[in-house]
Amino acid sequence: MSKIEFIIPTYNRPNQLMTVISSIFSQRDDRWKIHVVADGLYDGFQKVKDYFNDDRIKFSVLDNPGRDWGHTPRNYGLEHATEDWVVMSGDDNYYMPVFVDHFLDITNKGGVHFVYCDMIHNWVNFEYYYIKSQPRYGAIDIGNFMTKRTNAQQLKLDITKEAADALFVEDYLRKFNREGVRYIPKPLYVHN
Repeated sequence: MSKIEFIIPTYNRPNQLMTVISSIFSQRDDRWKIHVVADGLYDGFQKVKDYFNDDRIKFSVLDNPGRDWGHTPRNYGLEHATEDWVVMSGDDNYYMPVFVDHFLDITNKGGVHFVYCDMIHNWVNFEYYYIKSQPRYGAIDIGNFMTKRTNAQQLKLDITKEAADALFVEDYLRKFNREGVRYIPKPLYVHN
């Protein structure tokens, strides 16, 4: 049975990390696992790790932090991913309780390797906006798309660029067939 592996980089935001993990634990569908990758050890990390003492979560700490918008931890998580599907997220995001079942159900039709959904985005001062996503730079976020693990592992995020997540999408779609892209026109993801 296919599962989604959520790769979550974190640094010094234990409250946000608790929120994103809780949103995954609240999924209606339990076909998921989580790999939290800390960009160096920080106060509060052990508390989160102890609170979520569950076999579905793996916690790793990088000895040589990248401090590069979470890209080094995401690359590390991607390199060590084992499930069929990956979502590279952030510790300041969260997911609607139907994210996993909507995303995995769409893959049952076959030939799919990239799935994305719409999102709610907090730009400034807690003003949230609905964004109709598109698989291109400036219209998608790292946490609102899912890729086949084997495809994603052939690429890496460019740790020198803040927008490496959007550039990853462009590289991914250049390399792999656009026919395998599916869109869910629902806001199943919130980026803070």
